[in-house]
Amino acid sequence: MIEILDDSDGNILGVRATGKLTRSDYRDVLAPRIRTSLERFPRLRVLFLIGNPFDGWTARGAWANTVLDISHRRDFEKIAMVGAPRWERWCVQAPAAVLMKGQLRTFRCDELADAWTWLRR
Repeated sequence: MIEILDDSDGNILGVRATGKLTRSDYRDVLAPRIRTSLERFPRLRVLFLIGNPFDGWTARGAWANTVLDISHRRDFEKIAMVGAPRWERWCVQAPAAVLMKGQLRTFRCDELADAWTWLRR
């Protein structure tokens, strides 16, 4: 499930992911919010909070995530990934270094406030 966080404001979009992410999470929740935000702002700053429990993606959910990342690779100025285990952080950072044009930084769960601060700078 993808949930938009209440701290989202302006060009900063906070997202919490829990359970197993599906194609409809991206199609019905995240993609429309990104489109609406990009109508108002040229680039976005995104906080992606890995909730508990997080069970990964369905096959279609993983594909939807990849398509979203590629289609918006120039639209994200900063991405803060919070709470992912070390191996998941590496799995995100490696492809993002090639695909994404913005900055990506990972944070532990206890660094959530630091992640918001970094996005707002």
